Amino acid sequence: MRKATLIAASLLVPSVSAVQILSLKDHGSSEVIVSSTEHTRISVENDGIAQIFGIDGRLSFELDEMNGQVFITPTPGTEGQSFLITLTTEKGLTHDLRIKPTKRIAEAILLRSKTQGFQERVSPLDSYQDLLLEFVRAYIISALKETYKVVTLKERSLEKVTPDITLQTVKEIHSPQFIGKVCHLKNEGETTLLLSPHQFAKFKPLAAVFSTRELKASSSAEVLLILKRGES
Repeated sequence: MRKATLIAASLLVPSVSAVQILSLKDHGSSEVIVSSTEHTRISVENDGIAQIFGIDGRLSFELDEMNGQVFITPTPGTEGQSFLITLTTEKGLTHDLRIKPTKRIAEAILLRSKTQGFQERVSPLDSYQDLLLEFVRAYIISALKETYKVVTLKERSLEKVTPDITLQTVKEIHSPQFIGKVCHLKNEGETTLLLSPHQFAKFKPLAAVFSTRELKASSSAEVLLILKRGES
């Protein structure tokens, strides 16, 4: 499995909203960056959120009991702050979330139990979205299917995706439906940057998988950009 403090998969296909996928461990904790101006939806895969604790005046929330999800919204002026909330699930799990409001577009948060994780057996796939999620899963756990082909690139051109971020594609992963571009990123600036799928919109990715979301000055990271075959 790939080593990373946080792996976030942001799916950009029309039928799926952008989503951060985080590991859910009983009595564990996660750090999550949320929009300081829009509400953020939090849900648990194959489970539901039963209760949420630690809410104070800096954060408002609405619990959707029917669907087992919660919507949180930071109050104005909390950007750059950090505060802790604790949630319990319908299956009895308890997990802490360290919330950090940032000026950004909201992304939904999906908590996935470590007992399921990306190593769970995949059921027969019957939709394009399932195929895309399987491709992401295979990359994260470094277990590519026999139908996938890895192509190491000899010519590795360097290009700028933002004034401070450079990108270099080092290899491609080919499947019958997708081409995954494995790219090295570097922050050439002097401040920490928050990586977002929208910074790579010119590549028209169906999904973007980051090894980290915060890229410190002069630091590097890896991103997988998944493209539809024929559009790379």
